[in-house]
Amino acid sequence: MQTKHARRVLLIAALFAIAGCAGAGSSGAPSTGGSGTPMARVVHAGMPFALFSGTHAMPLGSVHPTYATNASLVFEADQEETAVNVYQTADLTADPGPIATIHVLNGCPYGLAMDKKGTLYVADNCSGNDVEEYPKGSTTEKVILTDSVSNPLGVAVDKHGTVYVSNYPAAIEEYKKGATSPYQSVTGQGLTDPFGLALDKAQNLYIADFGANAVFEVAYGTTTATNLGLTGCGEPIGVAVDQKNKYLWVTCGEGNTINVYKLGSTSPFETIAGNDYPYAISVENKGKPLATVVESDIDTHEVYAYKPGQYTSYATLSNGVELPTGLLVAKP
Repeated sequence: MQTKHARRVLLIAALFAIAGCAGAGSSGAPSTGGSGTPMARVVHAGMPFALFSGTHAMPLGSVHPTYATNASLVFEADQEETAVNVYQTADLTADPGPIATIHVLNGCPYGLAMDKKGTLYVADNCSGNDVEEYPKGSTTEKVILTDSVSNPLGVAVDKHGTVYVSNYPAAIEEYKKGATSPYQSVTGQGLTDPFGLALDKAQNLYIADFGANAVFEVAYGTTTATNLGLTGCGEPIGVAVDQKNKYLWVTCGEGNTINVYKLGSTSPFETIAGNDYPYAISVENKGKPLATVVESDIDTHEVYAYKPGQYTSYATLSNGVELPTGLLVAKP
């Protein structure tokens, strides 16, 4: 088995493949400031991936242009499959195949988000460097954001329809509802490599910043980023907010753990260990789904589901999952 250091050395080469696929017009490329950047652990589709086992079943999803939206769904952004797979949340214990597959325009899906109308937003890190919008239940993009989008990794949408995109170089661009150009940015203030984004009930934005070894909060309506000073979590990648219980879930690359914090606390009250490399994470904040939390592991090529208030996974999703770089659990 490869050591963590050896794995990172192997995967840093992938950074340059991803940077190269951005095109001549790209204003930036993923950070190469450290050998352990999470971008170095994944690779643009079609390039060799040293740790890719290829052992899971290929997606069995429908190629139909629409899918049912009358229940809670898990959306899995998969870089190896260059697609977003859609699963029924209630079926997770059976390790189901996807009910639909969204073939992403430029092939490197990362962060996922959904607005209150059920529109799906996909951060696409390759070629066009864009954020694609898919209407409720549709597998065909309708709007593509490209203005000021540069190697996007995370995306979030607040209740007012404002879209937040985490870019490299370190900037969070904000787009008002229906706009295709940002109206303001969150930059500097210690931000280095922003990845996952999440919102709480008050629409405050949380940013998992791998390079800064920190999670930042941006109060709604401001551009001021505050380092929350969370302890016990190095190299944060994914972040999610349980709005009902006021918990903050963070995937931590250093130590390969998932930490759960009460909002306002700097120390985790729960740590989930034993993961190979936890990456994306999402919490269902609407309805009463079977699973409220889903988390991906890019080394085991699986997605794990957790019930409310429990910190041992009750289901493992592997059917069609190869390189799960983004997750969303939501009822459209």
